[in-house]
Amino acid sequence: MTLEVRDLQPGDDVAAAGAIVQGAYFRLAGYPRDDEYDVRLGDVASRAQDSRVIVAVDGGQLVGCLTYLPDMSGPHGEFDDDDAASFRYFGVHPSAQGSGVGAAMVQWCIDAARADGRLRIRIHTLETMPGAQRLYERMGFVRDSDNDEDWDGIKGLAFVYHLDVNR
Repeated sequence: MTLEVRDLQPGDDVAAAGAIVQGAYFRLAGYPRDDEYDVRLGDVASRAQDSRVIVAVDGGQLVGCLTYLPDMSGPHGEFDDDDAASFRYFGVHPSAQGSGVGAAMVQWCIDAARADGRLRIRIHTLETMPGAQRLYERMGFVRDSDNDEDWDGIKGLAFVYHLDVNR
């Protein structure tokens, strides 16, 4: 595997990147489909206009995509924390799952948040994402139940990674 994690570039297939994110969510057992949110998951082209979209590329093929938030000021910020970065809309192609792509992408976010001078990374994941939860915990994220969310019956589990502790 010749994995590269980098910013979305002109010429990258934004539809394929969006399909990776949508597919990761749609394959989850018990994923609560919502037409509006399902479209948002795949709309990488719009997110690239107002956010930093990160892709994983292996052998010229897109295998992962997420949206990195260096702070909470943009339209996708979910936390009231001036010292935190975040990432959202995260998916890895099924052919690349279990090969370290997700961990490499999360590590990219950790490194970027540290370079951006953030003290922590805050994220939400769904109850229906146990694989993601295991990845985050392996990488040093800890549960932050005080910041859990309930979006019309959909439970968002909060995790935090303390950059000042996890050096």
